[in-house]
Amino acid sequence: MTSEPRQRETHSVQATPQGKRRIREHVDKKILQERRQRRDRQDETPYTQEDVANQAGVAIDTLKRFWNGIRVRRNSAAAIADFFGLELAELIEPSGDPQPSDFYVERPPLESQCYETIFSQSGALIRVKAPHRMGKTRFVEHLLHQLQEEHYRSVTLSFRDADHAVFSDLQTFLKWFCISVGNSLDLPNQLEERWQDGLGNNSNCTNYFETYLWAGLDTPLVLVLDDVDLVFEQHTIADDFCKLLRSWYDRARRVRGSTWRNLRLVIAHSTDIYGALDINYSPLANVGTVFFLRKFYLKEAIKLVQQYELHWQANQVEQMMALTGGNPYLIHEALNHLTLHPEMTLEQLLCNAATAISPYHNYLGELLSTLQQNSNLAAEFNKIVNSATPINVESDAAFQLHSMGLVEIEAGAVVPACELYRRYFRDRL
Repeated sequence: MTSEPRQRETHSVQATPQGKRRIREHVDKKILQERRQRRDRQDETPYTQEDVANQAGVAIDTLKRFWNGIRVRRNSAAAIADFFGLELAELIEPSGDPQPSDFYVERPPLESQCYETIFSQSGALIRVKAPHRMGKTRFVEHLLHQLQEEHYRSVTLSFRDADHAVFSDLQTFLKWFCISVGNSLDLPNQLEERWQDGLGNNSNCTNYFETYLWAGLDTPLVLVLDDVDLVFEQHTIADDFCKLLRSWYDRARRVRGSTWRNLRLVIAHSTDIYGALDINYSPLANVGTVFFLRKFYLKEAIKLVQQYELHWQANQVEQMMALTGGNPYLIHEALNHLTLHPEMTLEQLLCNAATAISPYHNYLGELLSTLQQNSNLAAEFNKIVNSATPINVESDAAFQLHSMGLVEIEAGAVVPACELYRRYFRDRL
């Protein structure tokens, strides 16, 4: 029998500049005091920032986020403040009210299944995928909040942080990968001493993680790789990097007692890239457990409206669902816009949704630009948005448009994913 994850607090807080400085000072002071005391006792056991976090009852990543001014859960911030004998109110921004960036609505059973996979499977690898702007990052952040309360460590690395030069060749990329993860673990760069010429880039990377970064790892660590689709676009490194991740997954399942079994890999990527790949090519196919993020159902959209404290009738939520098709990003954008512009009514937003004064204008323009770079895809989508009924289109085009989140496929026929797309694109392609 599997255990259900507990209900957890969703409100978060952010440290002020003064609060960040005070937390850092208290962490450094605590480490200095403890090291002196151990030296006096002739105790050579090291005392680190992670030890401070453990004694405070939070994950090291939570402590770091707090002192860097990144929002953390209020109960975690309170635990840190209590540990140092400080008043939480003196450390955080005056408004403890949740912000739109904190709002999250679960899509059962995705969250509980994902949590259970990581919590119960040694060496688990999960892949979170969906079209661009479908909430992958929020989904993963929500998951990490759950796991941190179980004292799992985590490292999140977004490949969006890598500049163009990082992708120039495999060795440069893997060294950046090693250094970036090491920095997140507060470990100094030892690549110069440990990288062996002639061994091969993947083998060097694996050895560096196994003998250095993972050395002494005795609790589960979640390594989140976000925006991995940016790697898939780099054909000179994508295949080898995917082979590396496959090999880590195999090691974790195969080697008993190995530190690799404490590793949990979370790979998040957009499916949009499939449109630029061979139709038969699927990065990391058959590796790990896949979680494809779906759109919101009506009851989930209602919960999100309630979080924004908009007192809508059920038919108003239904109108929003009809426009957006349940796309979480599109719903968030609309609710945030209406919150920031209380003089605007829902009816006005719906009427102007496909115009230049819409909160969706820039987003829709990006999609239009992408479609215009592929004349065949644009022509097929033009047929779809101008048809009153589901139609059949080329299979490759249907697959690519679905991967981009622009269409739904019903019994082999294709329709626009939402009314907003139909209205915007039908006279622009």
